[in-house]
Amino acid sequence: MIVLKSLVVQTPRWLVTKGKGGRSGDQELMIVFFVSKRLAFGSKVRLNRHVDRLRELGITHVIDVRMYPSKKLQTFKTIHLNFKDNARPRPMWFYARALRFYRKALEQPNSKVYVMCRAGRRRSASMTYFLLRAAGLGPDKAESTVRKVRPCARIVRAYRQSGEEYLLSK
Repeated sequence: MIVLKSLVVQTPRWLVTKGKGGRSGDQELMIVFFVSKRLAFGSKVRLNRHVDRLRELGITHVIDVRMYPSKKLQTFKTIHLNFKDNARPRPMWFYARALRFYRKALEQPNSKVYVMCRAGRRRSASMTYFLLRAAGLGPDKAESTVRKVRPCARIVRAYRQSGEEYLLSK
């Protein structure tokens, strides 16, 4: 039996500063959602304590689907797939590179992969859905697995369709 869990790493309230757009704590928060023993998704890694927490969780590899690379990720084996969250289909090479990286990571015993975007709701959730589909889960099971740990996650239609097209072509 796999125990699904989620974690929130947050700065104590008295240390929180205003983030972009006046949202308090936006820059200090990192969330991690495990969908299996070896696959998790969530929000950006911005602070050293975020890196420390991922290390404590056993994360060894990171798939970063944000527009801007992070120097904090240099301590992990990382692939950076540079895309805006614009709800447009992704090219086939996007899925090919992500899947190749993921499968190579899983060849190593005890490796764990973290898929990250800015907020951990759309891009990382959609990529996690794709990786679960590539691992053999059906569409409904893959989506419910993601949404079980992160109910507000959204599998973006264009990302889902282009990922499914990639899987059908293989």
